[in-house]
Amino acid sequence: MSDFMRKVLASKRETRKRLVELPFAQKLVLLEKLRDRSLLIASSPLRQQHRHS
Repeated sequence: MSDFMRKVLASKRETRKRLVELPFAQKLVLLEKLRDRSLLIASSPLRQQHRHS
C-alpha cells in the first residue's frame, strides 16, 4: 500500500472517531448541511438532463 493511501485511511479513521464523539444535536446540524449541499448540487444547471426531441 502506498504512503498516500495510508495517510488517506488514517485520516478517515480520525474523522470517523471525531464524528462518533459528537453530540447527537451536532450530528443533526451536519446532516442538515449535507442535505442542503446535496439539494444545491442536484439543482445545478450542470446536472440537468436535456431531452432530445
